[in-house]
Amino acid sequence: MATLFATAAKTVASLARGIERLSREMTLLLAEVRTLLAANEALSKRRRAKKARIRQGGALTVKDAQDILAQKEVNEQVQHEKRSREDRQNEGQTRGRRCSTCGRTGHYAPRCPKAVHVSSPLDSK
Repeated sequence: MATLFATAAKTVASLARGIERLSREMTLLLAEVRTLLAANEALSKRRRAKKARIRQGGALTVKDAQDILAQKEVNEQVQHEKRSREDRQNEGQTRGRRCSTCGRTGHYAPRCPKAVHVSSPLDSK
């Protein structure tokens, strides 16, 4: 009889642990659902606002869209040409090494005129 009660107690304890674990998982899942719903609502608001802006500003015609895309392409092309021109100008020029103390070229940190040299008693010997 005692073993029957011990077995039943173990079973009840095991079920209680399982229920607690399921409860924690349920809490986490509910929190995740809430965050996803909030994110979904924010996305819906942005989409509604975008549609409202389009309605207020009027419809975007095909010609206007093509003009915008053409202007964007022109701007990208100008930037690309500017970068390639700068690359050609800098071609063959290497950057000189710089002092890590003051950032100027022509010397290194141990010989930097701006460096503070601390004399020690061993230097006087």
